[in-house]
Amino acid sequence: MQVAVIGGGRSGAAIVRAVRERGCAVTQHSRSTGFDVLASGAGDGSAAGALAFAGADVLVEATGSFTTSRRRATDFFTRSTRTVAAVAERLGARHVLLSIAQCTRPEVQGYGYFAGKTAQEALATEVSPRLTVVRSTQWFEFAEQTLDRMRVGPIALVPGMTIAPVSLDAVAEVIADVVVGKRGRIGPAPASGADVVEVAGPEAMTLWEMTSALPRSRALPVPVPLPIPGRMGQSFRGGALLPDPGAAVVGPRFAEWLEQGPRRFE
Repeated sequence: MQVAVIGGGRSGAAIVRAVRERGCAVTQHSRSTGFDVLASGAGDGSAAGALAFAGADVLVEATGSFTTSRRRATDFFTRSTRTVAAVAERLGARHVLLSIAQCTRPEVQGYGYFAGKTAQEALATEVSPRLTVVRSTQWFEFAEQTLDRMRVGPIALVPGMTIAPVSLDAVAEVIADVVVGKRGRIGPAPASGADVVEVAGPEAMTLWEMTSALPRSRALPVPVPLPIPGRMGQSFRGGALLPDPGAAVVGPRFAEWLEQGPRRFE
């Protein structure tokens, strides 16, 4: 089986490793390798757009661009999916999309990144007939990412949030299982309707608990002094991002992951 992983960074590299361990031929594609999902002509299914993926049986879409702007997130993720879906259709390949658990809930649409992922999933379901969506809860790296993104001078604000964080490597293993059709722990694909797999870590905890457990930080973490107002803030604190009961629970606990000395987010 030949697999193409579209997306750079930690997630793309983790998926490549997991897929390769299952005996597949795998390539990784991103702007750094010369393939840009936003480039003019990339998403029209043309021979030029599909040339880099010739022979691929499965395309794994793991692209990302962090922004809190609804407009920018929606533009990026829908253009990415149009590109991948068009190439998959031309090749007759399956399409596996990496997404976020509970991102489609109405009460979290005020967060632009989630609104963009919601639009992406809706489009993928419409235009990609051989689609599997793998929704993951926040990765263990999320605590350090938040510190970097919420840094104000020497401090970093930590918003109130309850999640069930998961190891990125464990998520990549599930994606690799989907790719090769090994679905024992996630259940069979449905006979009809959307094929959606949800993946979560083994424990619920707050973002503050995660941040407090980090061995060191480039900034002093400080809890947000006032709760994020409105329905969205209340839903984040109240567990709206926790997985559904049927989610596949995988990987180590956060404390175990820290003890293993994981590769830090850069």
